This record gives sequence, C-alpha cells and structure tokens, in this order.
Amino acid sequence: MAITILDTPSAYPSMHDDLWYVSSSTNSATTNFKYVYDVKIAGNLIARSKVFPDPVNGYGIFNASPIIRAYVTNYFEPSGSSILVATNDKIKVNYTIEIGEEVSGVVTTNLANGTYNAYNFYPPLFADILAVKNNTPLVLSSYYDNLLIDNFSDDWLTERDTDDVVLEHGDNFYATYFRITTGSYIAYCDVVNESGSVVSTYSNPITLSGEFNLFNLQAGHINSWAGSTLITDATYGYDFYLVLGVAVTRKIKIRQKCYPKYKQYNLHFLNRLGGWDTMKFALVNRRSSEFERSTYRRNDWQLTGSTMSNVDSFNRYNETALNYAIQHKDKYNLKSDWVNEQDYTWLGQLVASSIVYMEVQGAYFPVTIASTNYTYKVQSADKLFNFEIDIEVSKYINSQFR
Repeated sequence: MAITILDTPSAYPSMHDDLWYVSSSTNSATTNFKYVYDVKIAGNLIARSKVFPDPVNGYGIFNASPIIRAYVTNYFEPSGSSILVATNDKIKVNYTIEIGEEVSGVVTTNLANGTYNAYNFYPPLFADILAVKNNTPLVLSSYYDNLLIDNFSDDWLTERDTDDVVLEHGDNFYATYFRITTGSYIAYCDVVNESGSVVSTYSNPITLSGEFNLFNLQAGHINSWAGSTLITDATYGYDFYLVLGVAVTRKIKIRQKCYPKYKQYNLHFLNRLGGWDTMKFALVNRRSSEFERSTYRRNDWQLTGSTMSNVDSFNRYNETALNYAIQHKDKYNLKSDWVNEQDYTWLGQLVASSIVYMEVQGAYFPVTIASTNYTYKVQSADKLFNFEIDIEVSKYINSQFR
C-alpha cells in the first residue's frame, strides 16, 4: 500500500476558499476501499473523513476548509502602552493532513502527510487591479487565491492610502504588519512639519516574534516607546515605518488635525487582508435608539377587597397593557471627513467586515454594520466626498423587568 499526495493548496491560501487535497493510492481499485483524511491541529486529531475514490481515476479528493476556518480566533488584542501591542501567528491556522486508507473496514492511518497553513483573508473580485503596493499595480498571479496576502508580505496589511492618514492627537490608530522575513527590525518615527520636512527622528530595534504584528500608532504610544515627548498636540504630523537591512516598508504618514466641533468616533475593523484598520468619523454623528417592547394584556378591573375597581388605593389606574421587558438597541449614523478615491474603495471593506469595534472612552464596543449596500465612487465623476455608514451597537440593555 502506498499513498501519494498529488495536489495541495498553494502558498498563503485563504481559509475562506476551498483547501483541496488530491491523493492517489496503489489500493484505490480494491473493493471496499476508502481514503482516510485526518486533520490535526497542535498535534490533536480534529477530524477524520473517509472518502470514496473518484470513479474516473481513483483519486481521493478532500476539502479541509470547513474544518480549518472553525479554528480561527478574534485576534484584536490591544494591550500595553507602547507601539507594538500584539505579535503572534493568530492570523493563520497551522494544521497537519495525514492520509491513510480503509480496506474492508481495516484502517491504516498516516501513510502520507504534510503540514500546512491557511490565512484569515479573502480575495477580491478583481485581484489584479484593486490592490496596490508601493504605487505599483499588482499583477494577476498564477495562483489567484494567494495573490493578495503574498504581495503584502513584509509590509502593512492594508489597502488604505497610507500617505494620507488624519488623526486627532490622542486617537488610537491600529495598523498590522505582516512579517514573513525574520531578522533584526528597526522601527522609525520621523516628525514632520507643514512643508513635509523632517524636524526630528527616533528609531529603535523592535522584536517581531510572529507573522501578525498589531501596532498602535497613537501619539501617546509613540512617546512611550521613544521614552520622551516626541509628539505633542502642536505637532503637525509624523511618519512611521520599519526597516530590515536595506528593505523599508511603506511609510504610514499621519497628520494631526483638531476636531473640536462634533463628537467623534473611531471604528476599528478586520480588513480583507486579515489585518486591523482604524477609520475616524469626525463630522455630525447622530445617535438613535430603538426599543423592542414585550407586553401582555390583562383586565383593567381588579378585585380590591370585596369590590371590583379599575383604580387602586393610590388613585392609579390599573394597567391594561403591562410592559414586562423592554430592550434598547442603539444605532449611529456616522460621517467621516473628506476621503480620497483610494480610501473610499478601501472603506468597502469596513462595510463587509465581520468584526468591527467602536471605541468609546477607551472601551471597544462590538458593532454590526446596518448598511447593506455600497456604491463605489470615482474622483473624476463624484468630486469630493465623505463616507457615511449606519451601525448598530451589538450590546443591548434592558429596562427594569416586571
């Protein structure tokens, strides 16, 4: 008996696409034969699937995706006061496929095996024209499902315009670095003035222990990392980037702006590439509440002593409709400042995101995007535009129960 693995997923596959494995066996023509696919994570057997041979060529064909994607976690884990708030491998699931066979009820396991990864991203509709890295259009790969995240290796996992990030002093701002190459990284922060000239620079080695690296580039975190007040509320802006040898990442160019007029909110969301992004909503943001009442009816005439009455001893009329539970749902209509065409396209990922948090006084409240459609805009036809979205806070409260 011999098992040969003929085909596996390409490098950097998405766990949200199919993860096909094709194998052959010298026993595939045997009566009562099945392939046995064992899926293991961290050495533990997660699933065993028995697959009949393909009737044409006797191959065993198995899709691991439904199993693997059940093991991805929510890895938005901001902590600490420095720039690097999380570094781990939670953007992917590592797993092992062991292939054996069953003949007439006798199972022989692990005749061939391999260890693989699957990543928490999804490909776009037009992968060859949407994504841009270093201002160079990406070229459609021979492997469609590995194009996006592969082209963002050793760089920031975002498709926003990193040359045009506007924040208010003190805002939390999250960005994800996708580290594939190990080595001695150095983090840089250049403080710039209104003309774009660098007025001061701070750099220091930084240890990236995982492929997923979550940075908070808030001014206070930059200052904590630098050990001095590098950025004040009067600072015009600053550029942040990483260097490995002669390789330099895209610069995240943050410009500080004062928004004193309206109550602002920041949304932090899982983007299409599996990284975390931040979007600021600084214009007129309106809150509304929806109340869901549960009610039962009763006779307004009640026995009081020996008398039927519709008024009690305090001269209060008896309730005919009694509200025994009222649930509050809070909704927000959020508006951003003006955004460019690239960011408007990128913000479609916010509408499509499965995990979104609204930051309120340093706490992160899960929200659901209420908007169900999105129209992309182009600068040549639509001129200036801002971004508007409806959200519902995914934390409900109840009035007093009765």
